[in-house]
Amino acid sequence: MTVNTDVIIIGAGPAGLTAARNLSKSEIEYTLIDRSEKPGETKPCGGFIPSSTLKQFSVPRIEGQHQIDTVRMKFPGKELVSMQFDEILGVNVSRGSLGKALYDAIPDIVDHSLLGSSVEKVVTDARSCRVTMMKDNEETILESKLIIDASGANPVSQRFLPPRERISNSQMGYGLQYHIEVETHLVSSNTFLYGNKFSPGGYCWIFPRGNIAIVGTGGLVKNVRENERRTHEYLDSLLNEVEPFKTELAGGSIIKKDSALMPLCGVMRPSFGKRIMLAGDAAGHCSPISGEGIHYSMVGGQCAAMTAVECVQRNNFSDSILSNYEKRWVRRMGSDLKWGLWLQQKLMRPGVGRSGGWSSSGFIESKKSQKIIAEMLMGRRSVRSAIFTIAPSYLKTKIIKR
Repeated sequence: MTVNTDVIIIGAGPAGLTAARNLSKSEIEYTLIDRSEKPGETKPCGGFIPSSTLKQFSVPRIEGQHQIDTVRMKFPGKELVSMQFDEILGVNVSRGSLGKALYDAIPDIVDHSLLGSSVEKVVTDARSCRVTMMKDNEETILESKLIIDASGANPVSQRFLPPRERISNSQMGYGLQYHIEVETHLVSSNTFLYGNKFSPGGYCWIFPRGNIAIVGTGGLVKNVRENERRTHEYLDSLLNEVEPFKTELAGGSIIKKDSALMPLCGVMRPSFGKRIMLAGDAAGHCSPISGEGIHYSMVGGQCAAMTAVECVQRNNFSDSILSNYEKRWVRRMGSDLKWGLWLQQKLMRPGVGRSGGWSSSGFIESKKSQKIIAEMLMGRRSVRSAIFTIAPSYLKTKIIKR
C-alpha cells in the first residue's frame, strides 16, 4: 500500500508533535509515524517543563503534573543550598502523560498518525521522499515532499541519508535513572548534585512527581566509558549514604530503571538536506549544561513546521529554502546551546575534590551566583544572561586566586 502526503514526521516526541500541531493549523497534509503505540510512553526523561514553555506553546494541563517552586543544589566542597521562588518554576511530568496531552491537542490527529510503526527505509531524490514502514507485519510506503525527522539522538534517516555525521562520544551524553516510589507526597523541589561523588563528570538529579522520585546521573559517553565506577554505583551510593536523600527516599521501591542518550553538542550543523529537516534530539536540540530537551525540541518542531509550510506553499523543496529552518532555530535557541556548551566544557570537567570544574571555577562563590544558576537550570533565565550576569564576580575570583 502507498500513501501520499505533503510532509512525513518521524517521531512523536515533543518536536514531532509540535510540528504536527503547527502543520495542522496551517492545513498542510502530513503523516506522523512513531514506533510506540503511545507517544513518549517508553521515553526516559527527567520530565521538567519550564512555566515559560507551557505558556509559549499553550501546553494543556498534563495528567499527574507536579509543580516545582524550589531548587536545591550541591557543588563540590559546598553545603546543599535550597532556594524557594515566589512563583511556580514549571512542572515535572512523565513523558507518556506529556505525549498524550500534546497528541490529544492536535485536531484530527488520529487520521494523520501511524503509531506502532517501524521505519525500514528512507529514500529521497530531486522529486520526492519515500519512507517504507512496517505495522503489524504489513508494509506501507509513504510518499511525501518533505520529511521532518524527530526520531531521537540517533535519527532514523541517518542510517540511509545522513544529513550530518554521527554525534561523537565526547559530545553525546548518557543518563541512567531510577524511578523510586515512596509512600508520601514528595516536596516541590528539583535537586541538582554536582561533582565526582555523584556523577562521571556530569551531575545527579532528583525530580519528584507526586510519590515518585526520578533519581538519575550521567555524563558524556566518553567520560562514562572511561570511568572506573559503573554509573549505577553513583545512584546506589546516593540512596544508601547521602543525607537528606537517604532519609527522604527511605523505604522507597525502585519500580523502574531506564537510560538514554542526550546530544550535548551545542549548535550542530547541518540540520537539513535532501528534503529532510532534523528536529529535537535528532538536531542536537538539547541543553549541553542541563540535558533539558523538551523546550528546545518544541522550538525545533515549530521551526521545522514553519519552514515546511513555506516549502509546500512555494512548491520549492531545495536546500536553499530549507536553510531557513536552520536560521530560524539558531536565532531562537542557538545562543543557549552555544553558551551552554561553553559552560559544560568549563564547569563540568571530571576532577577530584576542588580540582573539579565547578569547584575550581569560582563561578559559584556567592548566593547571588547560585540563584542565577538555579534560574538558568529551570528555564527562567537564558544561559547567556546567566554567564554575563555572573561574569564580573567570576572574573574577580579568578584575579584574587592568582
